[in-house]
Amino acid sequence: MNKQLFTHLGWALVAVSAFVLGSKFVTEKSTAASDAKKKTNSVTINSGDSSNSSGATSRKRSTSSQDTFTKSDRPLSEADLIALGEEMRAAKGPIARRLIFAEILKQLTPENAELLRQYIAHLPPSSSEYRDFHYAWGSMAGKDAVVFGIGTEGDDMGPAIAGWANANPTDAIAWLKNLDMEGNPAYDNLLAHPRLTVDGLTSHFSRSLVSGLVDTDPDLATDFVLERFESGDKSAHRMMHAIVGAQFQTGDPTKATNWIESIPESSLKNTTMHRVAGQIASENPQQALNWLQGTPENESRAHGIGATLHTWAGKDPEEAAEHISAMPASSDKDAAAYGYATRVVHDNPAAAIDWASSIQDPESRTSALVETGRVFMRKNPEAARQWLENSNLPQEAIQRITGK
Repeated sequence: MNKQLFTHLGWALVAVSAFVLGSKFVTEKSTAASDAKKKTNSVTINSGDSSNSSGATSRKRSTSSQDTFTKSDRPLSEADLIALGEEMRAAKGPIARRLIFAEILKQLTPENAELLRQYIAHLPPSSSEYRDFHYAWGSMAGKDAVVFGIGTEGDDMGPAIAGWANANPTDAIAWLKNLDMEGNPAYDNLLAHPRLTVDGLTSHFSRSLVSGLVDTDPDLATDFVLERFESGDKSAHRMMHAIVGAQFQTGDPTKATNWIESIPESSLKNTTMHRVAGQIASENPQQALNWLQGTPENESRAHGIGATLHTWAGKDPEEAAEHISAMPASSDKDAAAYGYATRVVHDNPAAAIDWASSIQDPESRTSALVETGRVFMRKNPEAARQWLENSNLPQEAIQRITGK
């Protein structure tokens, strides 16, 4: 009995000791984890040499959850903004630059934009930071951000217009439609550049505006591009490409095919149909053809079929050729052969010439032979000249192929 009692008492002491030690361990571990979390949340941005950690190029910003001050509570002072800008200017490496730039965007306001801009002005105008800064400025300040770019060296105006159009499309469109550069002395220095013209700048501004519109209102962007096309802006085709890309962002081609029906028949619709069909065909050529077969038989449909077979030939030329061979003689088959020939010519010029020659419509056949013949001439001039001797092509077409 006593022996059993001592045994139970011994095990009880062991259990109590284990509990005490365990509690102490958990407490210490919790404290250590809390300390580690605080250390982890303290981010150091070192944009310069580690040896100069006391200078303006190295600054520690605490983001601990226990801080009584955060960026969202109040903006940085002008002195802090200047220090932040100096870090951006001195940043070494893309990671440091992106971290600092992210904070610059957070601090950006219409009031401090000119101050902060001087610290990204050294970057190439094509860099993402340069463009994103002016896009953000444009989205906040609209016209003020845009006209500031008139007197700068880089392309500030383009991304600023895009940002403005994204945030306030009505005002941005109205400004561009009413823009009179020739009657405004502020644009004199800009237009004095030998490579800049009113039409060229208007087209550039229009493309920028569309790039900002597509994410928020593709239909409004489409209406704007149609107006530019009707006014004779040749860059309307490029603008429409940006809208096509936006239609495919959801991954559902139905959105793009429904959208394109709203575009009136024109050369603009032809190139747009070419783009949409090619995009669908890059994933599923048969799906593209099924859609096109349900559209009216017209020039835009022919462009779509040509683009589909052009893309299909790049993926699987044998399968694409079998499909064309099985098609009955028709304008659709001519369009398919045209698209196929202009793709395979880069790998097999002779086969491409045969496919182009099979086109029934005389005008389309000549056009396809000229297009494939030019490539043939570049790749194998001797064989191409032998073919031309027996091609029965008009002299004008031969001159277009040879360049003579």
